Amino acid sequence: MDYSFDGTGGYRIPTGIGGLDVQLGGGVPPGATILILAEPGANSDMFAQQFVYGGLLNNEEVFYFTSEHPAQEIVHEMEDMSWDVEKYVEDGTLEFIDAYLPRFYNVLPKEFTSNLSAKDFLKKGTDSMGLLKTTAVQKREGKYRGVIDSISYFLRAYNLNTVVEVIEMISSIGKATGAIHLVLMTSGMHDSVTENTLRHICDGVIEFRIRERGSEIERNIMIRKMRGMIVPNRTISYMVTQKGIELETTTRVL
Repeated sequence: MDYSFDGTGGYRIPTGIGGLDVQLGGGVPPGATILILAEPGANSDMFAQQFVYGGLLNNEEVFYFTSEHPAQEIVHEMEDMSWDVEKYVEDGTLEFIDAYLPRFYNVLPKEFTSNLSAKDFLKKGTDSMGLLKTTAVQKREGKYRGVIDSISYFLRAYNLNTVVEVIEMISSIGKATGAIHLVLMTSGMHDSVTENTLRHICDGVIEFRIRERGSEIERNIMIRKMRGMIVPNRTISYMVTQKGIELETTTRVL
């Protein structure tokens, strides 16, 4: 597993997004739970997929908990980006926990559920929060990283304290194991108290923003905080390309 030393005696784990790792001095601290707070259309899902692929290339095991999209849809999106993940799924290095299809099993047409695995079939009707907790506490061998996509679903379905408790549990497991967890959340969907509570309990916060400038759409991120680090004091522009999210490495006046 690759580590990048930050020059202060500590080390960082690469995220898989090269431009971001440069901004962070090599990557993120081991054990960090990072909130990705993104506006709709800001491509935070692509960022998460790139983070997953970066972990696989770094010889880590990866789990992807999805409550917003079917797991197979995510696999297809990654394959379209030339991120060959099917082989990692087959050998168990990449595990998708699909909390989406089981919720709608009884109302979806048969063609959507005919290929449901035996494991997913047994999950139908399962409480999604219970499934997330089970996923988080599952014993894993070696180094790993995880994605929760997204916590906004849980904030719609459960009260804030229940959601905070599970994120704190995930965070404590990360600190004990050194695993990085990415928690996706849609900005503007929840009230300011909810957003600030999640910003507070997570070790890192990266915000994805979109704005119009004339006839163009500009995308930028702000690294609001990252545990144990001095973060950049400016927003960073990024582009969405066929290679994924690419951060600009030169300073611009925004």
